[in-house]
Amino acid sequence: MATLTPFKGNNFYIGFAEQSSPDTPVAPSIFPRWKNGTKVSIEPAFEEVEEGDGSRRTTLLIKNGQKVKIKFMGSLRPNERGNFEKWAQGVGSDNYTAPTVATTLAGATLANATSVTVHSNTGLTGSGTIALVLEPGTATEEIAIFTIPATGGSDPFTLAVDSSYNGGHLKLAHANSGVVKSKASHVLTDQYEGNYVTVEAGFANQFSAGGTAIRVKACKVDKYTVSGEHGKLVMDDIEMTGIVSTVQGSPATVTLEQHGPFIFYQGSYTVDGNSTAQALRKFSIERSNNLDDDTQGEGLNPTCLIFGKLDVKLKWSLILTAFSAIYQTFYGSKTGTTDSTQVGLGSFNALFTQPDTLNTLAYNVLTVGYTNSPFPDPQEDGKHWDLDVEGTSVVVPPGGSGPNNAYKLQTTLTNTQYGAY
Repeated sequence: MATLTPFKGNNFYIGFAEQSSPDTPVAPSIFPRWKNGTKVSIEPAFEEVEEGDGSRRTTLLIKNGQKVKIKFMGSLRPNERGNFEKWAQGVGSDNYTAPTVATTLAGATLANATSVTVHSNTGLTGSGTIALVLEPGTATEEIAIFTIPATGGSDPFTLAVDSSYNGGHLKLAHANSGVVKSKASHVLTDQYEGNYVTVEAGFANQFSAGGTAIRVKACKVDKYTVSGEHGKLVMDDIEMTGIVSTVQGSPATVTLEQHGPFIFYQGSYTVDGNSTAQALRKFSIERSNNLDDDTQGEGLNPTCLIFGKLDVKLKWSLILTAFSAIYQTFYGSKTGTTDSTQVGLGSFNALFTQPDTLNTLAYNVLTVGYTNSPFPDPQEDGKHWDLDVEGTSVVVPPGGSGPNNAYKLQTTLTNTQYGAY
């Protein structure tokens, strides 16, 4: 009897890369860690042809359309996150600001060192602490916190490791002339049209297994939902549509970003201009580009994908301490007392900061129109109420009362991606 060797469900990778031309797929270079719910599915359309040939039988089966749907579920890391934000926000969405500190080490540094020397003190003359990355993008990359100002009257300048980082000691050794930089900033806002992306999925073909890989060209982001719940990872649910898929001869070499994911408790949150302190329990921001993929001509596949109308929907849950959000929804303002034809307007901002203080993620919605925040159900157990709020991002306030907003959603990232996405 032959021995059965099944393929393993976790022997899977998914990789992404931006295309410079819609017709030219490229090898994947970004490989985010995935969770259950991730899938790549080819969706064909068929037609059964019936003709008058004297019988009751179908005479022909034809395929009359085919496209690819991609769904990614996971928690994106700081650098790779910027790519997906750009693809969702659109072409030219990234307003990049270079780091204020960009220098090199003036000598080799041993592991457990309490200080480093650098050739320039530009950006290091203030006071307090600063997060710097040593040798970014290498096997010895380390994000440490240093005390400023740097000491010494001329090159080289000395930076002491702050006691808040590893007890005031570096974890790794670093080479002479190693790059030293502070954080870069990326501010992304919604644009008119999106980039095309190649997506590759490997099914059971890593580790010398006999699986297969498919590569999908000309994909665009249709929907992107980011969500969080107290004490858990910030999660990303991304839906894409692709035009053409092909089978690859060999699997890609998977490389993973080593920075940590964002966690819900590392941040600050502002609703309607007021800090929610510890009250915010969960949130989700769902944006939809409403892709136009019904562009099939004479061929089997769509001829292009086009961004449609942008929708940005928000949901969040607060520990109920005030009824202002309810008043906004039903009575038109925080202090309203009667039914109102006007929609109450607010705002939403969520900032997540990693312990290294260098990597941050912020979502900002300038104007939220409240669409639902129902009165809570009474509970006989005497415990707190949660208030569930829903809203939509609006550009022009109802009644034209105010200028147009510059965007429906702004994403701000600080990280070690030194260049525009």
